[in-house]
Amino acid sequence: MGERTNRMGLIAFFLVTLFVYFWLPVRGGLKTFLLVLIMVSGWLSIFELVSILEARPWVIAPILIIVGSMIWKVQRDRKRELKKSV
Repeated sequence: MGERTNRMGLIAFFLVTLFVYFWLPVRGGLKTFLLVLIMVSGWLSIFELVSILEARPWVIAPILIIVGSMIWKVQRDRKRELKKSV
C-alpha cells in the first residue's frame, strides 16, 4: 500500500507544480525552480505510469477508449466545419 501511495503522490506533485507554473503569477527564480521540479517529477511520473500500466494492463482499455472517442469527435467536428464553410 505504501508504494502505491508514493506513486500517486509523485504524480499529484507533478500536476500541482504544473498547475502553479502555468496558472499562478510566479516570477523570477521561483518560476525557474518550478520548471526544474516539473521536469524532474514529470520524467519520474512517466516511469510510474508505465509501471502502473504494466502491473494492471486492463487499466489502459478505458483510457484508450476515452482518447479514441475524443480524437474521433474532434475529427468529425472538423469535417463538419469544413463542409459548412465550403
